[in-house]
Amino acid sequence: MKKIILSAVFMCVFNVMAFGATATTRTDWNSTAAVNRVNTIGTKIIKANGIGQAITFKVSDQADINAYANINKEVYVYRGLLEYVTSDEELAAVISHELGHILNGHCAKQGVLNTGVNILANVAARKVGTLAAGVGQQLVSTKMSRKDEFEADITGVDLMTKAGYNPLAMISVLNKICGNYVDIFQTHPSGEKRLLNIYNYVEYNYPAKLKTGFKSESYTKALTLLTPTVQKRHNSASLTKKYEKEQKKLLAKKEKRMAKAAKTSTIWDGYYTTLQLMAQ
Repeated sequence: MKKIILSAVFMCVFNVMAFGATATTRTDWNSTAAVNRVNTIGTKIIKANGIGQAITFKVSDQADINAYANINKEVYVYRGLLEYVTSDEELAAVISHELGHILNGHCAKQGVLNTGVNILANVAARKVGTLAAGVGQQLVSTKMSRKDEFEADITGVDLMTKAGYNPLAMISVLNKICGNYVDIFQTHPSGEKRLLNIYNYVEYNYPAKLKTGFKSESYTKALTLLTPTVQKRHNSASLTKKYEKEQKKLLAKKEKRMAKAAKTSTIWDGYYTTLQLMAQ
């Protein structure tokens, strides 16, 4: 059991595509300024939302365009991403997304689920073969990861909006990073699906922000991509009804989710701690 738990992945990643970049060290990079910038934005978001969990913000001197949150409630932002975002608004979107993973217990949940899936995969491998068991394991993990990314995105929208940042910056930065790939076996949903999920959520919950817009080339390009789908929904009574039903469900979940923000842990943190104690 102990080996299985330690083999699970406990990072909730904003993006794992490095765009061909390699990890390098730069002597001219001001790490102190970067750490202060990340901590200032992160602390502002935490205070504005009354977040009760003790979260640490850190910066990594790596060129990858990446950020992640881990089981230890740490949010890491890579130098490559800091050099890639064009404003504090976009950086706030990245940080809020990672905070969304922590507040929703995604990292702890993935740790617990990966442990259970690994155990079941070992059993299945003896009965149905290693290849079939591996495919089943991947499908289960992928489905959960996609759901978590959608939830972290909209949680991030709520967090950054309450802290005074423009939620449309989430669309802007994600449009730069996410590819519109076929996502059958991808752990992250395709870019267009994520962008549309965020756009619909902002339109329903923060319509004034949508009217204000966001000044960036990336956001403008995202609108070009999303407008046909949005217009099709506006012109269809059935699609509008489906949209409103989905958003009402998300609104109910939002109220419950934000009510839990002041708590120091999630139920998944408790499950993870129990597994760790069992493994000792």
